[in-house]
Amino acid sequence: MKRVLFVAYYFPPVAASGAMRPLGFCRHLHSYGWEASVLTTTPESVYPAHSVDHRLAEKVPAAVRVYRAAYQDTRLRLLSLREKARRMIGLRSPISDVHDVSDGTANASQRPRSFVKDTIIEWTCAFPDPQTSWFSAAVRHGTEQEKHAVPDAIVATGGPWTSFLVGRALAKRFDRPLILDYRDPWTCNPFYSFTANFLTRKAQHLERTICLGASRIVTNTDELRERLCIEYPEIKHKSLMIPNGFDAETIALSSGQSTVRKTVNAQGYELCHFGSVYGKRTPLVLLQAILELQEEIALTPEQLRLRFVGAWDSADQECNRLAVSLESRGFLRREPPISHEKCLHQMKDAQVLLVVQPESPLQVPGKIYEYIAMGRPLLLVGGEGATANLVRHYHLGASCSNSIGDVKRLLRRIVEGTETIPVPNQERVKRFDYRSLTGELAALLDSVVAGQRVSHSYDSSGG
Repeated sequence: MKRVLFVAYYFPPVAASGAMRPLGFCRHLHSYGWEASVLTTTPESVYPAHSVDHRLAEKVPAAVRVYRAAYQDTRLRLLSLREKARRMIGLRSPISDVHDVSDGTANASQRPRSFVKDTIIEWTCAFPDPQTSWFSAAVRHGTEQEKHAVPDAIVATGGPWTSFLVGRALAKRFDRPLILDYRDPWTCNPFYSFTANFLTRKAQHLERTICLGASRIVTNTDELRERLCIEYPEIKHKSLMIPNGFDAETIALSSGQSTVRKTVNAQGYELCHFGSVYGKRTPLVLLQAILELQEEIALTPEQLRLRFVGAWDSADQECNRLAVSLESRGFLRREPPISHEKCLHQMKDAQVLLVVQPESPLQVPGKIYEYIAMGRPLLLVGGEGATANLVRHYHLGASCSNSIGDVKRLLRRIVEGTETIPVPNQERVKRFDYRSLTGELAALLDSVVAGQRVSHSYDSSGG
């Protein structure tokens, strides 16, 4: 039995979307002749904090060894020391702290100081990402745990990109091949940026160096693979795509039929969104469109309503204002996070599953694959790119760009009955079962260990 070590910062019981891909692979690698172990961190150490679901941890096979390297975030440690010092000399804590970043509203005299402060913090405490403090603890722990049974290959999944650095260090130490697994774009990610341009260039150089030194590079979308090959043409021969997926056994698709009808019509739509609302991934345009439709065609909550289940962490004041307004009118309901198991049950009973994915042309949100597994129709609000291509190629539902006009036109056609949202075909759905996807990863691992190159005929079309 060959052995593979996964370096995965997010892993159960941490209920992060990034934990689902390594979990899915680890559950099935044994049947393909590979014994998996995982190097991760402790739930208490994860930064920023994520919810914990111990039932999710029960889905990790007993044969999979999980090594947890605890650490303390450098910035949090500095904050703690600063607060102790302030208390000792009797000073009050300032409103701002080392986590503050410029919001573009500072006056001219404040900007240089803010820029310098943010740059120093990012360079010393958050490069290549905020999880950089995990590196030393992870390498030390991984070396100690694996030295008596050296793995045949190492798979590092990111982000965070510190996982790639840990994987590279362990691969060098054990003299084993390294496979990079991209769940998201790194330096070409619209959500990833630094205050200073030189840090951005430094990150790009680091990414290039790691990619060139890796044995194989796996991405979860064709769009990301193509972009990486444009940025780093030397990796084309050793890169391939394995999409994210779902585990049919884990989510118990055979546990019974959904209680809702399997076809969708215009008699009262409820669009259900599961997961966090944060950063640029906000439903601002969708909320604006619904308010305008209420005025233009007298849209009612009986015709169309929204339900959001999960953390609402949007810092967009306009988005939050519109959400409150729609709640007062009965168009919107926001509910707190629930366990992963309850989330799956509610997804299965949803009428339409909502995906909000603006400004992310190279990536697909991990939650969408659990949506796909439910067999329910999807409605995507997002720009052109990987997610829209996925929805269209596999006929998973309806989609439109993230513009008020396009959203209004699509919603109007739906509520007026001139367009229906198609229900996914089950044969297409099976394409994303982790049991078969793990077979693709196992074939890749076999080829790496055997010293073979990835064939250009390898199916990376997603079809």
